[in-house]
Amino acid sequence: MPLIRLGSSLDWKRFLGELVLIVGGVLIALAIDSWWEGHQEREQEMAYLDQLLVDLRETEDRLHTSIAGDSAMLDRVSGVLDRAFNGHLPPPDSLVLPTGYTQFRPLSGTQAALVQSGDLRLVRNDSIRFQVIAYAALIDATETILRHAETLIWSSTDRVILGRARHSQGGAGRWAGIDVAAALGDPEVVSALQVQAAASQTRVRNLGRLQGPTSDLVRLIKAELRRR
Repeated sequence: MPLIRLGSSLDWKRFLGELVLIVGGVLIALAIDSWWEGHQEREQEMAYLDQLLVDLRETEDRLHTSIAGDSAMLDRVSGVLDRAFNGHLPPPDSLVLPTGYTQFRPLSGTQAALVQSGDLRLVRNDSIRFQVIAYAALIDATETILRHAETLIWSSTDRVILGRARHSQGGAGRWAGIDVAAALGDPEVVSALQVQAAASQTRVRNLGRLQGPTSDLVRLIKAELRRR
C-alpha cells in the first residue's frame, strides 16, 4: 500500500507539473498576442495622429487665408458704405462695389474617419479624444453658418450689385462713367452692400472661433507624438 500511495503521488505531481506548463504556455501566448495587438493598435494610433496633424496644419493655413480674404472684403465694403452715407464720393471710373467671400474648406478626412469608423477608441489620450469630438462638432456648426452667409451674399448681391455691374462699361464690379451719387444713393445697392458687410463680419467672426481649438488640438497631438 505505501508503494501504491507513493506512485499515485508521483503521478499527481507529474500531472500537476504538466498542467502548470500547459497553462503557463497558454498564458504566455496570450500575453504575447495581447502585446502584439497593443503594439499594432499603437502604430495605427500614431499613423492616425500623424495624418490628423497634417490635416490640422493645412486647415490652419486655410483659416488664415480665408480670414484675411474676408477681412479685406469687409474693409472694402465698409469703405464704400462710408462713402454712401457720408458723401465722400469717388470719381466715376473708380467706383468698385465689392462682393463675394474667400471660400473655406477644412481638411477633415482623417477626423471624419476616426469619428465615424469607431477608430477613435485607438487614441489613448483622453484629452485628444474628447477634443477631436468637440472639434468635429464645431467644424460642422461653423460650416453651416458659413454656407448660410454665402447664400445671403449671393442671393442679395448677385441680383443687385453684379446685375448692375454687368451693364457697366468697366467690367464686373466696376462702374465706369456713371452717376456715382445716384448709384450710392440707390437703396437696393446700399442694402445689398449692408448684407455683404454683415455676412463678411459673420464669416470673419466664426472663422476666428476655429483658430483657438485648431491650435489647441495641434499642440496636444504634437505632444503625444513626441512620446512614441
